[in-house]
Amino acid sequence: MNVAYPQQDFETDLAAIEGFADLLKTGFQNPEGIRGTVKLHIPEYPDHGFIARYADDLYIERDNLDRETDTFVSMPISTIKRIFREFEYLDFRDPSIIGTMEFSGNLDYANHLGKSCLRPSNFTLERFKAVGELHQNKGYHNLTEVAYLHQPTQRQILEVISESRPVVITGLEPSPPCKDWTIDKLAKKYGDAIVRVRSATQKQNMREFVQELKDFIANPYDDMVEGFVKPYTEGSTMPQEMWPDFGPLFFDREDFIPPQLWLGAVPTHIPTSSLHRDPHCGFLLQVIGRKRLDLYSADQEDLIYPHKAYNNYQPCWFRPEDPDYSVYPRAEQAKCLSVTLNPGEMIVQPAGWFHQVYALDSPNMSASYFWRY
Repeated sequence: MNVAYPQQDFETDLAAIEGFADLLKTGFQNPEGIRGTVKLHIPEYPDHGFIARYADDLYIERDNLDRETDTFVSMPISTIKRIFREFEYLDFRDPSIIGTMEFSGNLDYANHLGKSCLRPSNFTLERFKAVGELHQNKGYHNLTEVAYLHQPTQRQILEVISESRPVVITGLEPSPPCKDWTIDKLAKKYGDAIVRVRSATQKQNMREFVQELKDFIANPYDDMVEGFVKPYTEGSTMPQEMWPDFGPLFFDREDFIPPQLWLGAVPTHIPTSSLHRDPHCGFLLQVIGRKRLDLYSADQEDLIYPHKAYNNYQPCWFRPEDPDYSVYPRAEQAKCLSVTLNPGEMIVQPAGWFHQVYALDSPNMSASYFWRY
């Protein structure tokens, strides 16, 4: 499943651009036969960009750069170099990354290309391998329900993590409690806090985002593009102004990667996050509305077609919400474990569990923390 580590330093900017093209080609997969073109523009070197053409493989074309393409992406040379330096943990949702870029045209193609340039660390590869073996030995693919723990001790939580067993925790909440929060209260308390950055020219504070949610609720639509056209923050970095009110409920704050915000109004039949897995243990606190998590044990990796190019989380090509067994035939054998989170409940999801999340109510909000260890 591994793909080679990319080179991290280049003698010249032009060598970095060439290296970036090679990085995309070696990470590219196209199981569904998408056909299209993406033009990559580098503002500092407008004559040295390229066109990525989707076929069974990815083809890099450098002739006739002025021709029409399906998608246009502008990325400065500093961001290209940063991708190489940070490939193990790069997150395009980071405002300091996506805030340097510009997009137009078919944004699904831009997403596809972005995922092709990621690579896993040795830590992630080793963690997934070990978890897969553990799940196989424990027969977790045969689990039929997720256990509940009421007001557990930190020692109990550590035992759950060591066993790689998901559990729902009840009886522990931040102050004020989750039942007291509404989107209007969020807008009032955190109005100027930046909650989402879409590009170099598109940023939203909490007040603006809540208004978008209300507009969506009044006039919903189904045409969603992950990371772009979706009234959902999709795990963006939680503004620091919100940290005191939303956990973590265990251990010390320094034990966790900075928290993520999952806030929005997404149709209940569309997953808020597609099927994927993480190399760190996650704590997801449900605040507003309910969510359903569909879990797949790590020993089912071969059944659900994970991406070969990924870094700090690994998406899957197979989409359980719209299964195409003619393209992904092994997925018919996969076994799903589902659990619903209510406001005030938290799921501890050990590393390596594949999962997909649905918002059962709209609007919806969760806060998540990943344990560093």
